[in-house]
Amino acid sequence: METIQKNESAPITVKRRIVYVLISYLCFLLLLVVLEIGVRLTLPHVSSLDLFVNTPQQKAQVGNSKQSVIFEGDPLLLWRLKPNLHHVVWDFTVLSTNSQHLRMDHELTAKQPGTIRIVCLGDSVTFGYRVPVVWPDKPTEYDPEYLPYPMLLEKQLRAANPGRNIEVIPLAVPGYTSHQGLAWLRRDIDQLQPDFLTVSFGWNDASFSDAPDRETIRTNWYAVGVRRLIEYSQAFAHATSWLRRRTSVKPPAGVRSTARVSQPEYLDNMLGMVHLARERKVPVIVIAAPYRDRVTNTTEAQLMLHYRAALRAAMEKEQVPFLEIRELTEEAYPANEGWFGELIHPNHMGHRLIASELLRLIASNRVLADLNIPALTP
Repeated sequence: METIQKNESAPITVKRRIVYVLISYLCFLLLLVVLEIGVRLTLPHVSSLDLFVNTPQQKAQVGNSKQSVIFEGDPLLLWRLKPNLHHVVWDFTVLSTNSQHLRMDHELTAKQPGTIRIVCLGDSVTFGYRVPVVWPDKPTEYDPEYLPYPMLLEKQLRAANPGRNIEVIPLAVPGYTSHQGLAWLRRDIDQLQPDFLTVSFGWNDASFSDAPDRETIRTNWYAVGVRRLIEYSQAFAHATSWLRRRTSVKPPAGVRSTARVSQPEYLDNMLGMVHLARERKVPVIVIAAPYRDRVTNTTEAQLMLHYRAALRAAMEKEQVPFLEIRELTEEAYPANEGWFGELIHPNHMGHRLIASELLRLIASNRVLADLNIPALTP
């Protein structure tokens, strides 16, 4: 009788299966590392700012070679200030930044007990565009007392309250809309722990673009994750750049531009920031966007009037303190020319006026009741 031996393979143990999977993943990761190193050594650097900023309007504001001196890509907000700038002259503005991408001359640390922290959230007005004005061929010739209103606010409050630790943080970047402001505040408000918040957006929201911000600046986890990969991986950045060149389609002729943020969305965003603050029992003041006159650009002036009026009504309904400075609106033209550097940006005197009126409103509303609130002559 013939014995038939069956050759059966020994079953693979769970431990061995795990080892096989780990080896496969390690090989894949090693391949990615080799690819990344090869791309960095052989191909030119692709700026994340170039890939994040897509519309012609955004590129003109922050993405071209002249503007990108102070900007870099940001996975959530598309662009931000470069860190650790030191007395850089950009578009007739001298500025320095800290390592946290803020226009501040010192690092921002965790909030200490007893600290009063004020956050000023906004666009190029709050940032202090051309305050002070500096000529590129004379970068050291400017008056250091000419300051944006957040810096003036901090200086005045500290002088009036010796021994108190008071911080005013400018969460402000040129070109930002309320869409970006809401995303920024939602991300950072709990980390910053402000005692008081000011919010000011407007001109960028009403300005025209090929596509609205809700389409070009998506803030969901997937879009932010992809942009984060682009930021850290040159291989992924080059692949993204190549794919866009292959699939790019020119917009059809005659397509009309749209507002970056429509008026209803603008109100929703501004109210969203107010609600974020109120949920944390943080008092907030909303500041109307300045605009000099109705003559230079009548269409734009009408938009600014409509956005501002709608915002005023919304804030009154919500009982939110609303600071609208007549001298910084079209109503005061032409007598208000001395407060402006150009059509949409107050000069150093205009910023002093904002700081003065803001201090007055803080005092009258008893927003910071345990501080001495000084009067400031514009």
